[in-house]
Amino acid sequence: MSVENENVEEAETRLHTGDLAIAAYALAEVFNSFLVMYENEHYEEMTKDEMESTMEQIRKTFIKFNVLADLANREAENGS
Repeated sequence: MSVENENVEEAETRLHTGDLAIAAYALAEVFNSFLVMYENEHYEEMTKDEMESTMEQIRKTFIKFNVLADLANREAENGS
């Protein structure tokens, strides 16, 4: 994926609920790929503890994005 800086002025710059949902989905996918590596005891260049810590941080960040997306959806529904 490439991003052209020339089109930034034309791009919508406000954060939308869909953006939060995409971010949460991407974090879930990253977590799942880490989980596969963890289950196969393939920690890349990390130790097992570092892998576990990273996975926990990804999980917490996913929860935050997911909550924000849910709140934004509720707010949009109440505003309609």
